Amino acid sequence: MDEVVRIALENHSSIKSAQYQINAQDAVLHQQMAAYYPTIKLNNNYTTASTGVGGRGLDDFSAATNVTMTLYNFGKREGLVQSARDTLGATQYAYKVTANNIVLAVKQAYLGVLQADALLKVNEETVKDREVTLRQTQGFYDVGTKPRSDVTQAEANLYIAQANLIAARNGVDIAWATLRNAMGVDDYPTQPLAEELAVTPFSMTLDEAKQKAFSSRPELMQFASLLKAQDELIAVARRSHLPELAFNSNYGGHAKTFETPGRAWNVGLSLTIPIFDGFQTTYQVQQALSTYFSIKEQERVERQQVALQVEQSYLNLAATRDAVTANEAAVKAAKENLELHQGRYEVGYAPIVDETDAHTTYTTAQTNYVNALVANKLAMAQLVNAIGGQ
Repeated sequence: MDEVVRIALENHSSIKSAQYQINAQDAVLHQQMAAYYPTIKLNNNYTTASTGVGGRGLDDFSAATNVTMTLYNFGKREGLVQSARDTLGATQYAYKVTANNIVLAVKQAYLGVLQADALLKVNEETVKDREVTLRQTQGFYDVGTKPRSDVTQAEANLYIAQANLIAARNGVDIAWATLRNAMGVDDYPTQPLAEELAVTPFSMTLDEAKQKAFSSRPELMQFASLLKAQDELIAVARRSHLPELAFNSNYGGHAKTFETPGRAWNVGLSLTIPIFDGFQTTYQVQQALSTYFSIKEQERVERQQVALQVEQSYLNLAATRDAVTANEAAVKAAKENLELHQGRYEVGYAPIVDETDAHTTYTTAQTNYVNALVANKLAMAQLVNAIGGQ
């Protein structure tokens, strides 16, 4: 299972997409940080014109270098940078959410293969037993101790078992296709799996599991980062009515035809004071506040959902553990019952219908036991995912 999880985390397109989203948000952060640096532009202009009919042409050329830099804007620059940084943190938590979901899907698919393999063995064993029973019944019929109806019943039982075996083999193929899809690969060789179906203990109490989830689930951490980012945007919006101090300088030259080129430079400071912007700042603050409270409510819903997932998974784990114990006992009893009826049938003290019923009960018990073991493993995987682990 560790191997397929590793392959999925290395190859799945959803993981790669989430990583590209992190890269994109990191680029946004650096775009905001550009406000700490000066902006340098080179402006060039060339024009040509005629003085009139038969007149000489006039050429005009100018070149200038412009440097501007924000010196202070009362924290607006810093707020935008911090908001972008917090949003990057939220994007990284979103990556973890994607990774956790992929790991859970891979585990489910992996357990699906184990389940299909185990059910295939059950059906193979059933076919072998039905073949043995048919040979015995045919022998009894040949010597005249059993009627022809017993032979036809044994044949029907074998054909049914063979049909179930075909379905089980197809189930294995489908399970492997599902696993390859969950791993995010186009091809992966079918091979024996190392994991064994067995009950896995879990030592946490329900309250401990919930507290672990509240501190570990990346979804909740993502909302915390989004709230921090939005809080910074609120502060930036509120500072929009504050002045901005900037540095600017120009150096350039200008020349016309038949004139000596001239050069000039200037250096200055500019102070921009917003007076009235048509209530734009007021509504920007209102928008930022509304978005903040919206995220806050979404976080509350997510926290409730996390608590529900943990509790459901925890209860399912306990129930499946008890179901495994019950079905294990049922398999033992059904096997003993089958052996008794097979013995009675072989010595002629029981009809074939009793042996058929006993065999059906045993196959059903084996199937239920396999399903219970897989359900327990799935519940464990879901609980680990619910508390924020892989």
